[in-house]
Amino acid sequence: MNNSMRDKLLTATTRLISELSSEHYQHRYRYLLFDRLGVVSELSSIFDETLLETMPSDRLAIVKRPDLAHELSVCPLIVCIAKPHEPLDEKLLSTAVMQIKKEYLTKNQYVCGFLTSVLTPEQLADEFIKTYYRAGNALNKKFLTFYEPFRLDVIRHSYTQPDQHLGLLLPAETSYSFIDTDCDVYTFESIDYQSDFDFELRFTNQLLHYNQLNQFELYRIAVILTDLYEEYDKPQPQKLLSQIINYFYDHNGTKLKNPNDRRVYVLFCIIYGQLTQNEKLTAIINDVIDNEEMQGELGTLLSQEKQALSSLKK
Repeated sequence: MNNSMRDKLLTATTRLISELSSEHYQHRYRYLLFDRLGVVSELSSIFDETLLETMPSDRLAIVKRPDLAHELSVCPLIVCIAKPHEPLDEKLLSTAVMQIKKEYLTKNQYVCGFLTSVLTPEQLADEFIKTYYRAGNALNKKFLTFYEPFRLDVIRHSYTQPDQHLGLLLPAETSYSFIDTDCDVYTFESIDYQSDFDFELRFTNQLLHYNQLNQFELYRIAVILTDLYEEYDKPQPQKLLSQIINYFYDHNGTKLKNPNDRRVYVLFCIIYGQLTQNEKLTAIINDVIDNEEMQGELGTLLSQEKQALSSLKK
């Protein structure tokens, strides 16, 4: 993680402390959510076994993830860092944010979210399980682990106005904050719905279905780009996931049937600029789309056009 991303995380820590300590949330419980499929140092103050041994049991709750309920030690853990009208445990909160620096965009991030709720830990854990199934059924899946940071960011980017949809995933009088792909804090509040049908109608759309089907590929592109910008010590573009999704589904992205070509197209567009600004690059893309024997070669062909690539305007 380069310096600009670290600076963003420091800003995120300050904002979260301010937000969760604010008078607006003083009457609620404040929580951290950990995914114990992730990894954290045994020396960390947020190491799950340490928390289970040292914190009162009424401040902890296990979310019995359906596919892992037989092994509760790896199910998500809810940790209360402040009861209503209590001061916030800033040390645990800051440690959680700094952990994100170590695990940014790893497959299983240990630190998932920061919540406020009128519900007790056990009540909140029970509501999470209900949402697993409700959101999963809406997407024709057995359940949906919506809390995973990258998955949640993908869901968010499936709407033009995410604040009007994401809150459907939360029980009443609850807020959820997470560190997104840009290392910024994103917070959303619960939204009421009338029935499961109403939930599905307002939660799902075509892009959400597509994004869920292509989530692994979107994640893979995000990781490649992050590693590249880290390697060359360059600042990561703003709204990275939004750009990835935009190019992945644009006119050319959807026509490139070879996964490697589609991935290369998105990568080159984000690094250099919209490739179709240049006629020569456009011709290469069309040739790969139209000729089966050229599929899988887009990266090689584009890399040979240094002058054309340098002519693009970001």
